[in-house]
Amino acid sequence: MDGRAARWQAHNEERRRLVLDAAIAMVEAGEGDASVAEIGARAGLSRSVVYRLFADRREIDLAVQRRVLEGLRADILAALTLTGTIRETLSRIIGVYVTWAAAHPRLHRLADYDTAIDGNGPLQQVVAEIATGAVDLLEAAIDQLRGCLPMPPRGLTEPFAHGLVGMVFATVRRWVHRSGGEVEAEVLVDLLTAAVWAQIDVLVRTLGLQVDPDGPVEEWFRPER
Repeated sequence: MDGRAARWQAHNEERRRLVLDAAIAMVEAGEGDASVAEIGARAGLSRSVVYRLFADRREIDLAVQRRVLEGLRADILAALTLTGTIRETLSRIIGVYVTWAAAHPRLHRLADYDTAIDGNGPLQQVVAEIATGAVDLLEAAIDQLRGCLPMPPRGLTEPFAHGLVGMVFATVRRWVHRSGGEVEAEVLVDLLTAAVWAQIDVLVRTLGLQVDPDGPVEEWFRPER
């Protein structure tokens, strides 16, 4: 790519950023049904320029979804670490998502809308990626807890972890769309934390293990285990 082409690409990327910034601001302001021309005007661009950058409104919505969820995914994955107690760890991870959803309900509704033709939109991809991280975390913890005993098959832990993550997302989705502020975010975090732990507890007991949810997670990874 020569210098002129690189400058033109950078120029187009900047204009795409302006369009997405405008679209996100309008969604947050309750103007999610704005036309392409209105989004362009907010971005300081003509309708024709916007259509040179995006094929249609669906493509704008999909790009907005990706932009919004990139930040949420990064925050959740950053919280997906074993520090503190089990209960604190679960609460921290769940709290990141619930707090974001409470602060940005309109963006959550847009992110939850499947604009992808194949039914695998950005939110579904984020759920799958977070669930994969949860599988790795769960298996690492079980491996340490069981010592030299055989590990449960991934065919057990993989669907289990995906089910837990899907339950959290489904619950928050319903809460955002239906609660109207009736239930506080902190209450939902506490409920989901208790529900997720209860299901993990069932799994570890099935494997012949007992775990204190209020004990330090770091004890799981002591070398002598």
